[in-house]
Amino acid sequence: MAKKTESGSVTVAANIDKRTFSRFAVYDTLGRQKRWRSPLIFALIMSGFALVCFLGFREREGARLLGGVLLGVGLVLPLVWFGMFFASVGRQAKRSGLSPDRTQYVVTLSPEKIHVEKGKEAADFQWEDVHMARRVKDCVYLYVSPARAFLLPQAAKGTDRAWELITQKVDPAKARDTTK
Repeated sequence: MAKKTESGSVTVAANIDKRTFSRFAVYDTLGRQKRWRSPLIFALIMSGFALVCFLGFREREGARLLGGVLLGVGLVLPLVWFGMFFASVGRQAKRSGLSPDRTQYVVTLSPEKIHVEKGKEAADFQWEDVHMARRVKDCVYLYVSPARAFLLPQAAKGTDRAWELITQKVDPAKARDTTK
């Protein structure tokens, strides 16, 4: 639910479901933070060591076995890392009690500031402090700092106006619409 006030403010009630949260977690961790690089580099290094062992199997006894172990470790550990990542996202979504029928927080975007309320807690953020904003297919990710983002789901019916205000107030280099 979103509403526009007379002062040009937009209020969005963030009802986040498990799918929206999971898509955000994948975007944030694998896309924005690029944490896929370390497992890939590890796999490439271990595969390189395995290749050296396979090429030297005639000179050294056990080189094939060592190469197989290195290749196995190099491929299995990154797969385990990704599996654990996706499992932890699912656990976190379940633990948070995410539901499209439950409001996690309410974000009010005004020309002066960003105001967020979660239960009895409230916080204000300045537009010039916004780290970045991304509009994806079903949500707007508003990063008020590199480590803190608020999700404005498209289902809230007001994210279009919220996105307009964000693009007016945030440096164009920090706001990107990936839906186009």
